[in-house]
Amino acid sequence: MGSAMYAPTATSSGDAAGGNGATHTVIVAPSQGVLRYVPFALNASVGDTIFFMWGANNHTVTKSSALTPCNKTSDALFASGTHDKDFTFTQVVNSTDPTFFYCATPGHCAKGMFGIINPPNTLQGSTSVGAMMQSVAANLQNSDVKAYAAYTTTQTAGTSAANWGTNMDIGSMPEWAHASVMENVLYTRNLLAANPDILKDDGSVDLSSMSTTPMMIPADVTAALQNAASADGASGSSDSAAATGTAASSPDAAASTGTSESQSTGNGAGSLAASKMLVVLSLSLLLSSCCRCEHLGRVV
Repeated sequence: MGSAMYAPTATSSGDAAGGNGATHTVIVAPSQGVLRYVPFALNASVGDTIFFMWGANNHTVTKSSALTPCNKTSDALFASGTHDKDFTFTQVVNSTDPTFFYCATPGHCAKGMFGIINPPNTLQGSTSVGAMMQSVAANLQNSDVKAYAAYTTTQTAGTSAANWGTNMDIGSMPEWAHASVMENVLYTRNLLAANPDILKDDGSVDLSSMSTTPMMIPADVTAALQNAASADGASGSSDSAAATGTAASSPDAAASTGTSESQSTGNGAGSLAASKMLVVLSLSLLLSSCCRCEHLGRVV
């Protein structure tokens, strides 16, 4: 995404059971064990519908806030309750202010399972994801962020997914949540690199192709790093030594750029080292969700 700007993730022109605008699909945990919302963040206009679809079991969609992203808010609360794969939950957008949501299943949000509708943005600001990636990765408590940033730089090099989320402003969020934001942004970049057709030229993420094309789901952070380490070990010490000397594969090099959006080129989505699963989500299931939909509410 050259402009690193968010745009609506429209999967249909409207929804008779929802608002009168576009419908934006968010997958709740795309596979069992992947504690992410896909996409992590999206823009939506007043009257648009957010269509949450469960890809795995034992998850919720619960409204929170920037200051407490892992606690439900008392302000215009929406909460899906705990549900399993193929459940759907619909919300209509009444405001373009940032709206945070999370999985209330114990332990899930602490591992990064939260998302944002209309995230705050700052073009090249000091509290943007791009500006803060280096400092967050340098924190010894965030060693996974540093390694995952380097891994993601390699996997997304030469793709339009490499800069996704750069301008997201995390200044209003508590410091402890910064690492989770970085991991969510990096995970989304890996997913977009693995599925280039869903990332459009204008920066929007269009999930409508899932009706005909399987979507590749990258392994989550810990598993991806373990798989990458195993692959490096199998390739031999000489290959590992050479890899550490390149900007694309060195954690120090990736973290020292000042942002995670380096200009490196090389292997793109076709060389993803992480294990992946094929997931086909039927568009007919998405559009006939009313029969399973537990709640139709409004995001305010």
